Amino acid sequence: MQVARVVIFGKYADIEKPLDYLIPAGLEVTPGSIVRVPLGPRVVEGLVTSRPELAQVPDLKKVLALNERKLPQEFLELAPWLAVQAGCSTAQALSAMLPPAGTGQAPLRWQLDDQAAANLSLTEKQGLVADFMRNQTSLAKAEIARALAISTVPIDNLIAKGGLKPVEDTLSPTHWDLPPVRQLTADQAAVLEQVGRQKSGVFVLHGVAGSGKTEVYIRLARQVLAAGRQVLVLAPEIALTAQLVARYRAAFGPVSLWHSSLAGSQRAAQWDKIYRGEARVVVGTRSAVFAPFADLGLVVIDEEHELAYKQEEAPRYHARDVAVFRARHHGAILLLGSATPSLETYSRAHTGHWTPLCMPRRVFAASSLEAEIVDMRQELSQGNRGMLSRALTQALTDTLARKEQALLFLNRRGVAPSVLCRNCGFRYTCPNCSTSMTLHDRGLLRCHHCGASGRVALACPRCGSKYLRELGVGTQKLETLLASLFPGASLSRLDGDTAGTASGREKRLYDFYRQESGILLGTQMIAKGLDFPKVSLVGVVLADLSLAMPDFRAAERTFQLVTQAGGRTGRAELPGRVIIQTYQPDHYSLQHALAGDYPGFYRQEMAVRKKAGLPPYSALTRIVLSAREQGPLLKQARILESLLEQEGFALLFSGPPPLERLKGRWRWHFILRLPPREPWQRVAKLRREVKPDRAVRLVIDNNPYSFM
Repeated sequence: MQVARVVIFGKYADIEKPLDYLIPAGLEVTPGSIVRVPLGPRVVEGLVTSRPELAQVPDLKKVLALNERKLPQEFLELAPWLAVQAGCSTAQALSAMLPPAGTGQAPLRWQLDDQAAANLSLTEKQGLVADFMRNQTSLAKAEIARALAISTVPIDNLIAKGGLKPVEDTLSPTHWDLPPVRQLTADQAAVLEQVGRQKSGVFVLHGVAGSGKTEVYIRLARQVLAAGRQVLVLAPEIALTAQLVARYRAAFGPVSLWHSSLAGSQRAAQWDKIYRGEARVVVGTRSAVFAPFADLGLVVIDEEHELAYKQEEAPRYHARDVAVFRARHHGAILLLGSATPSLETYSRAHTGHWTPLCMPRRVFAASSLEAEIVDMRQELSQGNRGMLSRALTQALTDTLARKEQALLFLNRRGVAPSVLCRNCGFRYTCPNCSTSMTLHDRGLLRCHHCGASGRVALACPRCGSKYLRELGVGTQKLETLLASLFPGASLSRLDGDTAGTASGREKRLYDFYRQESGILLGTQMIAKGLDFPKVSLVGVVLADLSLAMPDFRAAERTFQLVTQAGGRTGRAELPGRVIIQTYQPDHYSLQHALAGDYPGFYRQEMAVRKKAGLPPYSALTRIVLSAREQGPLLKQARILESLLEQEGFALLFSGPPPLERLKGRWRWHFILRLPPREPWQRVAKLRREVKPDRAVRLVIDNNPYSFM
């Protein structure tokens, strides 16, 4: 009998070594096969990595069952590499690549028929479904039921009454009607010519907002498709995929969509199409980098600087790194595009590792762009205690009077980030996390880390005082203010509280796109990649929020957010205006953003990084220990710190992180500094040397993007 070497995954992914099983006669098990095997008294899933030739076959248990889908050979090579890069086991690395469960038959999706629903007699739950679906493009029945926490019975009854109609286009039923590109600019043509000469490799495209990067992606995709190869386009947010899909469909017809909000059967259907080579163009978010392409010719990572490309759960990979591996494996072009490239990416392009490309001019050169900083300290000294400066309030008034559109960016949702008693200092804090509870509408308190919720009392729970005060501002509070200032204006808010589904996000963005005038208020999801030709004003309400973060990338993130937000205006014939409100008007990140000077910011920030020995002049690893009780945590922290010292690691910090307690677990973290080139093998060796403690959880994060 033949032997299969199997990596066990699922909740047993901490088993480091693969296990051997006998292959029964008649079962076609090959490397890449997904199998069910016995593990003690349980039956678990695993992946066959090889079929070793054993001189003597010991008494082994047998493979029990075989999944119809299997992983390509490429992923068997990718998994051990990713395990080292991401500081995890091979099984955890494989978990990101596994085919989704499901039949591969996409479920039928439904859309509200407004005209029919208006004339129907509906029960309470049917009315709830109808109201919910008014803010969605289309959803499967299971998605509706899950979002509303109801059974599918009222949904079925509403369908029977004609209130919901099936949608033929299951991926994106909105039609953006985007204008076609008639002629390339000189910058676009030069970039296409340079990439075309090299045929493969990694390219970094620094193109200012509105320079036409998407059209470059489409023209390159057309060349790759003509050669019979496949194309992958990554976007950082689901909200950005709708416009991208619309542009690619206009150019190529059917396009496959891949993101985490798709139902399991939808993802399975897309996986099968890609695996068989039937999907020629795939647009997706981070996880799409593991789609099973047979012949990948082009990978585009749009807005490559975005934090969303870093996975924060095991395996903690960065999509850019995986894309580099896959592009090299396929001999493909990898194009990393952004108006504000990450310093790590830009430095690799300008030290000879990757090829730099530049598009420094907007397509609509005739439309002017005016930017200004408002010092909110002066506003306060002159008696303005509101969230909006006088300049921004007047600019909003003028914009709406001209029947144009405005975007307002505030990177904090809710009404206020905390509630404080002015009498005794009591603050509502999360019972599970070391953080304040955020105030939302109708007195609801919610922790944005663990989801715990509560309500504000009429009096202080500690002293009984009625002097409870909201501290700070959020998008909900700003929405209320805007509604009172501009009662006749169309106003929409887009954040994590208003659009919990991808369908809901797309609906709000699409409705705003089709309006003649109005205001769209939102968090960072509206500050990147979107194209609204009628937007002539962008206001950044608290530009310095991100500067307060305990993160060496704080200045870089602030520059990126402000520059990207400002890039949403002046993209067509209309002139654009950007107003940046801040309490730190002299900070270099804001001054460079005001001037649209990426090279200047890059030089200044790189000097800061070099002096401090921070990335890209080094590499960082964050190790986080957590436990329910502090005793075992501190004991394990001392053991690990001693081991780090013995192994000669440069330890930048050891101690509690800013969020000392998270989701009911106490935490301790270590920040290690390593050489900038190929440092992760040392970390992988360290991980194998750490003796596990069941009471203490250990997480390794190479190249961390969060230090909270």
